[in-house]
This record gives sequence, C-alpha cells and structure tokens, in this order.
Amino acid sequence: MHSLSITFLLTGLIWLTGQLVWAQSSLVQAFRQLGDSTYTLSFQNSLAVNREGGHIQGVQWIAPDFLLLSGSSSTVSYYASVKNGQVVKVDTLLQFPYKHAGGFQVNHGLLAVGVEDNEAKNSSQVLIYEFYDPTKPLGVPLQVIKRTGQAKRATAGCVAIARQQKQFLLLVGDWDTRHLDLYQIPTDRISDPTTEFTLVESIALEEHFRDGWIDDTWWPYQNINLFHFEGALYLIGLGINNQKENVADLFAVSLEPTLQLTKIATQTFPQQQQTSFLWGAGVYWHPGTKKMKVLATPYTIGQENVIMVYQ
Repeated sequence: MHSLSITFLLTGLIWLTGQLVWAQSSLVQAFRQLGDSTYTLSFQNSLAVNREGGHIQGVQWIAPDFLLLSGSSSTVSYYASVKNGQVVKVDTLLQFPYKHAGGFQVNHGLLAVGVEDNEAKNSSQVLIYEFYDPTKPLGVPLQVIKRTGQAKRATAGCVAIARQQKQFLLLVGDWDTRHLDLYQIPTDRISDPTTEFTLVESIALEEHFRDGWIDDTWWPYQNINLFHFEGALYLIGLGINNQKENVADLFAVSLEPTLQLTKIATQTFPQQQQTSFLWGAGVYWHPGTKKMKVLATPYTIGQENVIMVYQ
C-alpha cells in the first residue's frame, strides 16, 4: 500500500475514533443530567387486576399519551395499557405456572417480554409481538423462545430488544440478571414461523471482565433496555443498590469479536412517591431529539397510581 493511502486510512480512523469518543461523551453528559428535573404521571384504574403474589415488573412510555405495564400475580402474567391517564386494558400474557412477566422493552415496532415460572424457576418463555399500534390487542406472538434447564438459569426476568443492521438482537437476563443470553434473527424473518431466534452467545456477569468500567458493580437489574446513539449500541440497567436507592447504569455494548459490556456512567435516584426501580422501570429514548427519560412504577395497580419520571 502506498504511503499516501496509509496516511488517508489513518486519518480516517483517527477521525472516526474522535467522532465516537465525542458521541459517547455527549451521551454520558445527557445521562448524568437525568434526575435534574422530575415529575409524575398519574393514572386511574377501574378494571380488575390480581394484586396477589406479584407486582408491576416493567413500564414503557409510548409517547405522547400511552403507557404499557407488565405484571406478575398469583395466577397469570399480564400487561396493562394506559391511555390518557386511564387503564383501558388488562390482559393475560400466559397462565400459571408462567405467571411472572418481567422487565420488557418496546423498540423498532416490536414488544419483547419474558414470562417465567417463578416458583420452579426452571422454565420461561420470551414472547415477541408486533407493536406498531398501541391501541390494538397484542394478538399472537411473532416469535416464542422457550427456555428450560437449571433452576434460575432458565428464567427470563428482564428482556431488551434492538435492531442492528439486518438483525434483531435480543438480550435476556436470568434470575437476578446473573447471566445475559444474546439471541439474533434476520429482520426479514421475524414474521416467518419457520425461522427462530438463534442463541448466539451467553455471558456470566460475575466473570465478565471489567476493563474500562467506571466501577466494578453489576447489579441484579429488574429492567434492561437497549438503544442506539450516533450509530453505537448501548444498554441501560435499572435496579436498586445496597442503600435501596434507584440506580441506572449505562453500558456501551460491543458485539465484536464477542458480546462485551463496558459501564461508562451510573446514576442514583432517591425513591419517591412510593415508586421504585425494584418493582418496575423503563427507559424512554427519543432518537430524533436524543432526549432520555427513566420511569419508575408503583408496586401494584390500584385505583389511583403515580409513575415517577426522571429527566
């Protein structure tokens, strides 16, 4: 290769690296501003909800006026739809023993939620639905991933989904998010009943290297959400720390040569208005404005309810 070509190549790599560093620092700055202002979203409910043996597990905000909640109970796993401050639907996902719907995500027109047998803890199902219109029933899942095996390892307590080039990526966290399992499916095969998500890789977080992490802690996250910023992939984990504070951790995600997470920022928030990341939480990310919000839910759905919004 001519020296001039090498010079151009190096210049391009330096420019690209600089752009990535700038983008990441910009994202970290925005993330660290979460909680500078907070407000509440109130909603009412008059529909029947089984509040025994479970609680709200996750939340997604479908702007401007629609909320989706996942929940567990003593009999069924369920989702609840909230429009204009009113619960308009409470519907079953799966029946006993799959009565524990965990943290979930809506992204790229898809809804991905894990539902587990939280008693035996040895099986779960990850349900992927088409979700372009929040006013329509979920219907039949496009894909179902059935997980069985060792107790706690085969659960699916939190799920995140994103599109990466021509693949949909699915991250599934097991009991206390001790492991993450990465599944993939071609984007043009998501509706094909003859094609299934493929388990690509699994990582044990206790053994995951911490090079470049701002601290060494991986919490038992209740919710994980994936999103893109300036072409790069990131993950936010939501849970509580040893001081019972709400904690949000921001990770850069690399898929080459293997799945790697690097914690680049962390934020803690005092629990407010009887809400907690331990029960249900979720990230709202607007790619156009690059604005981020984090939502925390109450324990269960009552007649009067408040969701705390950190922005």
